[in-house]
Amino acid sequence: MDEPRIGTFILQHRYRIDPNDHKKFFALLSEVRAYALDLGVARFEVWQDDEDPWQISELHGYDSWSHYMRLSEKHLPDAMKDVYADFERLVEGGLAGIETRMWQHKSLLPLDR
Repeated sequence: MDEPRIGTFILQHRYRIDPNDHKKFFALLSEVRAYALDLGVARFEVWQDDEDPWQISELHGYDSWSHYMRLSEKHLPDAMKDVYADFERLVEGGLAGIETRMWQHKSLLPLDR
């Protein structure tokens, strides 16, 4: 069976952003994405709900749980702290408004479709 394309361990962040702030938000998110990929995240995807343009899902793919743990222990540079501070101002409810879930891949169905 093939491995999932995004990774075997996925961290999902769901949050709400006012569509009027999308231009500022996506500029910040491009910096977050570049940092995450430089850090070693296997995959970084962003999805927007067509029926609710406020709803954003950010997916970080890792090779494994231990890969996630190794990367999460790395020091956050000061420049990224500033980016996340701006990010917090745009998220409805601030960082507390972000719903985070973790997903571990289990081969329940074939992925070859």
